[in-house]
Amino acid sequence: METETEKKAIIAVTRGFLAALSAKSRVDFEKHCVRAGGMTLSPPSPTALRFCTIGSFIEYMATLKEDIDERIWDPEVKIHEAGNLAAVWAPFRAKINGVVDHVGVELFVLHKLNGEWKVTGLADSCRRPTVEEMAWS
Repeated sequence: METETEKKAIIAVTRGFLAALSAKSRVDFEKHCVRAGGMTLSPPSPTALRFCTIGSFIEYMATLKEDIDERIWDPEVKIHEAGNLAAVWAPFRAKINGVVDHVGVELFVLHKLNGEWKVTGLADSCRRPTVEEMAWS
C-alpha cells in the first residue's frame, strides 16, 4: 500500500499543516487536520510536557503575533496495509521571528477520511539549537 503517490499525498498534508501554522490560518488548518485530534508537545527543558487538542492548539496559534516558520526534512512515512492509517516521523526546526528557536523531531499521525489524508495526532520533542543549528536557513 506504500505507493509513492500516497507517500507524497501524506507528506503534502504534513507540510500543509506547517504552512497553516506559519499563516496562523484557521481555514488552512481545517484543510489538513481534525480539530478533535490530540497533541503531545515536549518543549525545550525545563518546560513540562503539554497535552491539548489540535483545535485548542489552532485557536492558540491564531492569536500569536510572532512570525513562525517550522520546517521538516527527510520525512519517514509508514502506511498501514489497510491504507487508512499513516505516520510521518521527521526532524524539524522552528524559527520565531527569523531566529532558530528550537529543533527536534515531530511525529504526525494521519487517517484517511472520505478519501483524504488528515492529521489526527501530533507529537514532538525538541530542544534549544546548537550554535551551528542557529545558522540554518
